[in-house]
Amino acid sequence: MKHKPILLATDMTARCDRPLDRALMLAKLWETQLIIAHVVDPKTAGKKGLIPSDISIRIREELPVTDVDVRISVHMGNISDEILGVAKSEGCGLIVTGVAHYDGISDIFLGTPVDHLLRSAPIPILIVKRKPILPYDNIVIATDFSSCALKALNTAAALFPKSPLHLVHAYHVPYTGWLKSDAVEKEVDSEEAKLMERFLAQTSIDNETFDRLSSSIEKGEPGKIILQKIEETKSELVVLGTSGRSGTVHTSLGTNARLVLGWLKQDVLMVRE
Repeated sequence: MKHKPILLATDMTARCDRPLDRALMLAKLWETQLIIAHVVDPKTAGKKGLIPSDISIRIREELPVTDVDVRISVHMGNISDEILGVAKSEGCGLIVTGVAHYDGISDIFLGTPVDHLLRSAPIPILIVKRKPILPYDNIVIATDFSSCALKALNTAAALFPKSPLHLVHAYHVPYTGWLKSDAVEKEVDSEEAKLMERFLAQTSIDNETFDRLSSSIEKGEPGKIILQKIEETKSELVVLGTSGRSGTVHTSLGTNARLVLGWLKQDVLMVRE
């Protein structure tokens, strides 16, 4: 597979060293170009006397030594609009970025543009939280058996063709608070197993992906189940399908994308339907 250029969206804060290192690692692994994009608010630029060419020089000076083909692109305007514009014009296949700070539920990614990007980006977004040491050796993929979950699985398989993939679905038995029945529980268990079988039987999942794919269905709260699977497989990347073009963006975990980004400590690949 020939990989398209990677776009790194950076706000030039200290925390951006993590997504930069991961983007460089991926670009080298995939033998593709890395485009580093920084967007300046016109009002801020005017007050501080910021000049795009000076910012480009600063970014270049702060880059670690690398043999990756790196191009720097500095723009003025709305952050999310400019990032999406660069991704489209350069034919990028992945947007890489990070969070502005790390304190659980209030983690933010490039400030407020996260929701707009998740709703609008036609390509996957990799949100880097951890300092990269090794390639993604194990990857957890959440599924709710939806079309966006299927796209997330196939995207992860294409981007990381050698990594073991761990597909997991979490569910609960309804009405357990007042209706306690072993028959009902067994029926739900059986139905969930059938749904997983039908999901995996779809022809868009190729044989190569099946060879390195494990799947499991677990009864319980989705967040807890995902964390258990991450620990079990020692995964450094979680892949989620997303849907929703306006309002709240939902994930294949069945919850709000911003909430997921808050409590997950691993890197997250968001794939929009």
